[in-house]
Amino acid sequence: MRYNLNAGWGPRVVDRLATNKAGKVFIVGKADLANREMYQELFITDNDGEDRFFATVDAAFASCTASAGDTIYVLPGHTETVTATSIAHDVAGVSVIGLGEGTMRPTFTFGAAAATITITGANGSWENCHFVANFDNVASAFTIGAAVNFRLENNTFFDTTNALHFYSIVTTGATDNEADGLVVRGNNWESKALAALAFVSILAAEKNVVVENNDAFMLATNDVGHFITLAAKIMTNIIIRNNSCIVVGASNASVGVFLTGSGSTSTGLVSDNVCSSLDTTTELMFTASTGLKFFRNLYTGVADASGKLLPAIDA
Repeated sequence: MRYNLNAGWGPRVVDRLATNKAGKVFIVGKADLANREMYQELFITDNDGEDRFFATVDAAFASCTASAGDTIYVLPGHTETVTATSIAHDVAGVSVIGLGEGTMRPTFTFGAAAATITITGANGSWENCHFVANFDNVASAFTIGAAVNFRLENNTFFDTTNALHFYSIVTTGATDNEADGLVVRGNNWESKALAALAFVSILAAEKNVVVENNDAFMLATNDVGHFITLAAKIMTNIIIRNNSCIVVGASNASVGVFLTGSGSTSTGLVSDNVCSSLDTTTELMFTASTGLKFFRNLYTGVADASGKLLPAIDA
């Protein structure tokens, strides 16, 4: 769901303050934000003495209650620099929602290789924010720990240059089933790294993961699975559909350009994805023998040509 920056959004959030039965609403806006005083007048201390208005997302998390359905709204124009420890999504059941459209959305800039937003609170989400890599080899924008049912939706990720970039956008931990129910939906990554890794890196056995409607435009030339990697892990009921991965890519790929994994008994659906790279030799869009089922996926290594179905149609 997108939130428009217009005359009506303020009253709608205020109404939710009064009517929200699932949890409290907290507001984040930096000190020099335009109209800060107006925002603070709207979002004042509540009846039990808690502030509604915070300067950082992490400070807002400190006032949230686990599994109470709290929501953190981040105001249009808000900016933060992300370090390895600056934002810990460590409270269960909290949604972070950016307000605004386009360049007015909240912007989070990653200024160190280890900079990441750590997710250890189950049943949480991030929506409608803009994330910028401004350091060489930022390992991952989001690192998922013991946090089932996390949702990342309708965000954009941007590499400043080919020397200031993300390696990956979402990376799970190595402990099985801690990221069950992960949903990555409707995000866009403009990747400028020449040796990027995967948009989504799965490092443990997980179930009920959904990765859909995402777009990755990548300048990478290395031979890896650029959209999603499953390592040797077994996935149960994974759904990977309606994604696009436009990548320069290696010219003679030895692993799946779009998806790679060495486990052979995974279950799930891979459908309606499109991919391109420079490879016109092996044309390996997916690693073979994963156990997954494939329908209507298209690949091309030729400019100005429509993609062809891969893997081959069942005879």
